[in-house]
Amino acid sequence: MDKFVTRTRKQWVKSSQGKTKQFRQATIESLQGVVVIEDIQRLKNKLKLENQAKDVLVDCLKELGKKIPPRHVMLSTKIGKVVNRFRKHEDNQVASEARQVYLKWRRHFKDHLDRPQIEVKCDAKTEKMRASGKRFIADALSLQLSHSLPEAIEREVFFVSKRLINVHYRRTMRTVVFTLRNKEDVKNKVIAREMSVEEFVKTYQK
Repeated sequence: MDKFVTRTRKQWVKSSQGKTKQFRQATIESLQGVVVIEDIQRLKNKLKLENQAKDVLVDCLKELGKKIPPRHVMLSTKIGKVVNRFRKHEDNQVASEARQVYLKWRRHFKDHLDRPQIEVKCDAKTEKMRASGKRFIADALSLQLSHSLPEAIEREVFFVSKRLINVHYRRTMRTVVFTLRNKEDVKNKVIAREMSVEEFVKTYQK
């Protein structure tokens, strides 16, 4: 990740009454005008997974609603089209969340046009290592690399590893691949969506 990206830190400040108050320092990623491409891709992938749980869809749309991707990001990721399709979802809550995101983005572009926004994405070395991880997962799942599930699992591992190729990422990836290769019952549950990607990664996170 770009080295200027800071992580959330906590600060404690004593008030005039002697009480200690805790404040959470804002990070560059928490700002609405900052778009982490990885987050957009991860949420998009989760939205596109077949038989995705309703609560996951709602959470993804709420997260998207916190950001406003610039036009070129919306074009390259096609996230706008994905959100737009969910406006006609059979579940009213999902459809409502999608409409809110769609209207928020549309209003912003009408008011601000293409105002410059900060864009954060992975470097080439990180992307190369992650692509290798996706291939291992696809092989363990006996699925084509083009299938959305291997990508969804890898992106979730990267996310819980704080978007870093660190020791936690490597250990979790090894455990995930080993489990999918050697535990047929778990593998089948993940493929059949009986176990969500989030639950699976959380269970085997290192």
